[in-house]
Amino acid sequence: MTIAIVAGLLLGYGLYVGWTGLRPAAEPLGDALARLERRPAPVRVTSEDTSEDRDLRLGAFLLRAVPPLAEAFERNRADLRIMGRSSEEQAARVGAYMLFFLVLGPWLGFVSWIAGWHLPVILPALFSVGGAFFGLLLPFASLKSEAKDRRKTFSYALSAWCDVVVMNLASGRGVEQSMETAAGAGNGWPFAELRGALRGAYVRGDTPWEGLARLGEDLHIGDLDELASTVAMAGEEGASVRESIAAKAQTIRQRITADDEAEAAARTERMTLPNVLLAMGFLLFLGYPAIASIFGI
Repeated sequence: MTIAIVAGLLLGYGLYVGWTGLRPAAEPLGDALARLERRPAPVRVTSEDTSEDRDLRLGAFLLRAVPPLAEAFERNRADLRIMGRSSEEQAARVGAYMLFFLVLGPWLGFVSWIAGWHLPVILPALFSVGGAFFGLLLPFASLKSEAKDRRKTFSYALSAWCDVVVMNLASGRGVEQSMETAAGAGNGWPFAELRGALRGAYVRGDTPWEGLARLGEDLHIGDLDELASTVAMAGEEGASVRESIAAKAQTIRQRITADDEAEAAARTERMTLPNVLLAMGFLLFLGYPAIASIFGI
């Protein structure tokens, strides 16, 4: 009896650790706002090895040892770029997830041995292999989801940036000055990316829309590519730049609204099955006494 209780506690603790690792608690609002403050980076005054350096070295080793992994990261370069994450850091995450799920098989075998259950050896082995494969795919799926959210955030900021550019153009400023002034009006990471793109284009001697097009290609943001093409066409053909940018801002907002409505409709449809199951369970709960009395159960 004591062995079964200990095995149950170990199993429950392992499931709790796995669940909290996959679904961490939401970050407090105060900590999230504190991260947005511009503070100087801390200066490292010691040469001791840090966990971040070890993770980067581990990621570099995995990239060298597993060429398909490096190729997969090359295909997801835009997602890593928009997340501000290096290939080494992502490779270290993949290795950590695979190792965690890989040891679940031996852990399951150990718990079953303590509880006195005689599981076939092939079962923990299959559990380890399946867990390792799941640990390989999970970081990529998480990267895709996080990059999608970041692109949506960038689209919000881009529409606001277009509005500020239009206001600066209406005040009589030039196109380049209006873009730079609008990029300096915001504090978030999207505005920092815009400032960097415009500054980089100025240093290289390119036009601002060429810098925006290069940024859109790096981040894989279609709205930015379309905006750069619109501004370039307006600038080269003499069309009204202000009207073109205002129309593009309106298009971005309409697309974001349509995407939000489609996502809300999809979530509403996904809620149909739980509601049906809940109603069936409720009806079964209400009808069981009558059925039991009729059939003498």
